[in-house]
Amino acid sequence: MSRFSLLLLALTALLLSSPSVCRAEAQCPWMNAATAGGFLGGEVQMTVTAVTDDGDATCQFARQVSSGANAMLRIAVHTMPQASQDYTGYLALCGAGAIPLKGIGNEAVQCIPRSGASKGEELIVGRVRDRAFIITIKAEWIAQPPSSPTKTRNPISDDSENIAEQVAGSMF
Repeated sequence: MSRFSLLLLALTALLLSSPSVCRAEAQCPWMNAATAGGFLGGEVQMTVTAVTDDGDATCQFARQVSSGANAMLRIAVHTMPQASQDYTGYLALCGAGAIPLKGIGNEAVQCIPRSGASKGEELIVGRVRDRAFIITIKAEWIAQPPSSPTKTRNPISDDSENIAEQVAGSMF
C-alpha cells in the first residue's frame, strides 16, 4: 500500500470514529433553526422530540437575549384518530377568545391570552386534515405596543401568522 493510501485510510478511520462527526441532530420537520432565529431575532437553540411513526413531534427554538429576556417558539404536531371530535380539545386551549385565521390549514385560530396569562405570549391552534398543530410563541417584546399607529394588532402577530402558514403548508 502506498503512503497516501495509508494516510487516507487512517484519516477516514479517525473521522468515522469521532462521535461529533457521526452524530446526527434531530431535525424539525416544519421549520429550521435559521428561520426560527430570524423570527426570534438571533441565533436559537433547537430541541426536537423524537418523531413518531405518524410524523408527530414537538420542536422548540429558544433564544436568550443579552438583557436576560428569553424568547421561545414551540411547534407541536399531533395526529388525531378522530379529527372532527379530537380537534375541539385543541381549540379548548384558546378558551372563548379565538380569532379565526383564514387561509391557514383548516380552522386555524389565534388565541387571545386569558386574563392572568403572561404578557408576550401568543398561541395559534390549527389543523391540516387529521393532524393538529399548536404554535406557542413567548417573547418579552411581544408585549410592546404596536410599532405604528395604523397597526391595531400585536406587532409580532403578522410574523406569527407567517409561521403558522409555513407550518400548515409543510403539513399538506
